Amino acid sequence: MPEPDERPTFRFSDLNLLGKAVFLTGAVVRTTATLVDRAVEQAAAVYVDAEDAFRRELDGSFEDAKILEERYGDRSQDDDRDGA
Repeated sequence: MPEPDERPTFRFSDLNLLGKAVFLTGAVVRTTATLVDRAVEQAAAVYVDAEDAFRRELDGSFEDAKILEERYGDRSQDDDRDGA
């Protein structure tokens, strides 16, 4: 007798048409749920990072960003793209 926590294993080729349909549907649902879970976790992480960055900006101990050096490329290419 199998242990209560063990699931019986089936070969896909041994399943009838209904069994194959249920198996494939379950696999698709499981994969979709995994993808949605990862997307939600990633979105939550982005939200937390954005909120932390926003709160740091409200902190008075940080100074505004300063431009240390500006680099100018070939201005003739920029003027051509702008239509001037």
